[in-house]
Amino acid sequence: MTKKEIAEIIESKATEYGFEIEETSMGWNNKHTGQDYINIQIFQNSNIEKTDWEKRIGCIEIEASASVSRMGGSPTPEELLKAADEIARGAKFTADIQNMKLSYERTF
Repeated sequence: MTKKEIAEIIESKATEYGFEIEETSMGWNNKHTGQDYINIQIFQNSNIEKTDWEKRIGCIEIEASASVSRMGGSPTPEELLKAADEIARGAKFTADIQNMKLSYERTF
């Protein structure tokens, strides 16, 4: 699989779960509006054990994580339901990406 194919999968899955994703130097993050309840980060990690040093081919594995980005105060029931929905969608999206065990090779 190529990095471009992985980016397309991540963007498609993000859309499926109602998130906008942006690429960063480390991977991908959900776009923040200041009203988000979840922070999603998708990293590109080098797997040294799967790297072929002689052929100069590195294995890059994709790892997704999420965390609650804000909560507190005295939210209304509607705000709590909105937060619960966003957090549930983010957790499912993150689990889907993790379960796919995405990776690609990079020449160095």
